[in-house]
Amino acid sequence: MGKSAVGMVLVCAAAIVALGGCFAEDGPSTKELPPTDELSTEKSVTTTTTSRSTTTAARSGAQTIGEAISIAPRVDNTDYHEAAPAEGEPVEDTSEFHFSTADGQVRCSTVDRDTATLACDAAGGATQPEPDSTPAGCTWHGSYVVLAESSRQGSCTDTPWVWVRSEPLLSGSTISIGRFQCLAVPTGLYCLNTRSDNGFAIRDGAYRVISGADPAPAALTEIPAPGAPATTTG
Repeated sequence: MGKSAVGMVLVCAAAIVALGGCFAEDGPSTKELPPTDELSTEKSVTTTTTSRSTTTAARSGAQTIGEAISIAPRVDNTDYHEAAPAEGEPVEDTSEFHFSTADGQVRCSTVDRDTATLACDAAGGATQPEPDSTPAGCTWHGSYVVLAESSRQGSCTDTPWVWVRSEPLLSGSTISIGRFQCLAVPTGLYCLNTRSDNGFAIRDGAYRVISGADPAPAALTEIPAPGAPATTTG
């Protein structure tokens, strides 16, 4: 890693300790969120019936990242079971959940493990260098972001965790899968484990750790509701 990369890591680490993140509009933690249950089934998750205008107005008043994510219109997660294990392979109907950002730059899948896990692949973004040694029989994925009780970038897996050609999650929409909630924004994705209140943001290929109690940035409160026309200026 070069001196400039090391400097960026040190600056980002210092910002995370002092302010809870490296994005300019984020600030210190202020609130905590209530816990949720284990990974939900379709029957235990209901879709929002709030109108677009009401939901957008409510989200604009959100004080924390957790509030902004929970207020956003929620998709029907029964639409997010189909994906392909890899490029060139057919799409399958699975028991896990798979989704991507509208531009396809971030793809996510739930993972069948002893601990509830969400894995996302930030294609084309910054990657975590492979450690000096990894267990035999696994492949290092430096672009993976893995969220269980907390998040980390980079993981060694025996099979690919993140599937491809999944259903897009439109900007301004939240998908809720048990304890995991993710909100898509025009440049990426915000995800939380609402039980631990830990999570991550991927924006423009950059990853950072977040807390649901962090102040909500404009990236979350000013996006239009799904399907609403974007505001333009002259």
